[in-house]
Amino acid sequence: MNRELFEDVSKWQTETFGNATPLSKMAHLFEEVEELHDAIVLQLEDRRLEFADCFLLLFGAASSDGMSYEDICNAIQEKLEINKRRKWGEPDKNGVVNHIKGS
Repeated sequence: MNRELFEDVSKWQTETFGNATPLSKMAHLFEEVEELHDAIVLQLEDRRLEFADCFLLLFGAASSDGMSYEDICNAIQEKLEINKRRKWGEPDKNGVVNHIKGS
């Protein structure tokens, strides 16, 4: 996502859902993640739009929480570097791989 798109998403969400908070956007995100899950399981053709819904809500929540485009990009980069240095365990029964605590 580029700065212009981030700012467009933030502005539109503020204008359209003026009373929304970071937490209300997260509650909506949880619903959208379930829809995305179902779309993937069912191999729906437009599941890409379910991914988009999740990104829109996540970036909107970050903006509502006071983060700028630069803030979120820097946080993503910082977290990626942290994750690259971690040691990772084996997948669980669902295929989830967590980092080894303390690594």
